[in-house]
Amino acid sequence: MTIEAAHPRLPRTAALSAGRGGQPRLLVDAPTGSAELYLFGAHVTAWTPQGGRPVLFTSRRARFDGETSIRGGVPLCLPWFSVGPRGVSRPKHGWARIMSWTLRSVETTRAGGVRALLSLEHDAVSVLYEVTVGRTLTMTLSLRNTGVEPRLVEAALHTYVAVHDVTACVLTGLEGADYTEAGASGRQTGPVRVTGPIDRMYRSQAPVRVTDPGNDRMIVVTGTGSPTTVVWNPWSRGAAELADLADDEFASFVCVETAAARRDAPVIEPGASWSMSAAIAVEAL
Repeated sequence: MTIEAAHPRLPRTAALSAGRGGQPRLLVDAPTGSAELYLFGAHVTAWTPQGGRPVLFTSRRARFDGETSIRGGVPLCLPWFSVGPRGVSRPKHGWARIMSWTLRSVETTRAGGVRALLSLEHDAVSVLYEVTVGRTLTMTLSLRNTGVEPRLVEAALHTYVAVHDVTACVLTGLEGADYTEAGASGRQTGPVRVTGPIDRMYRSQAPVRVTDPGNDRMIVVTGTGSPTTVVWNPWSRGAAELADLADDEFASFVCVETAAARRDAPVIEPGASWSMSAAIAVEAL
């Protein structure tokens, strides 16, 4: 059976093919933007708005083996973040990013883009993931508790924003927000600048603007239904410890993660649903 035979009918602006490692992927080439989405992990690995440059970073050492989460793009952290609220959940960042998803439908939008719908059911959780590719990239996660007990879930759209030089970038929108980092608490004073390793979980849903002077652009990440924002970069020391990230690649991205985690994680009642979304847009400086 071919890859195409196992999936829904596609518009002319989308195609299914074998990608790196032979993994099935959806390629979108619409008038308003292009993208690459792997069915393993429902993982968006690339997005470029029409006439622009790539917005997402994916490591040149990323693994496409159908077992390991892909380093870069937009990994899905679900149904827990990191090792979970109690610090004991495995695998790290949950099972959604290391499972194969079902491609349910692909259609064009009135705005000249493409909308893809994927699904996954596992461990009494039913997940729908809608990805809309166009001048903006919009991703919406919808979870339904199919079990008989209330379920606390954590989720994150772990976006790797591509930048020219992370040390020259300025992140605004988190001013005054409370955060935790390495077990300590703080409050953001002024813009965020990455001058070393950073792994901060902010209690904020405000849009985050990444000003990237090297690429002469501003990338805006806007969350909906996501009370948590995480900013992460491993810096050179952390990059050296990651086999799927080249030592020098830390300077080429900053993660701005749209999330619901820790104190702000939702509890979904049996039969009930919850959703959150992230929209990524590009503005010229």
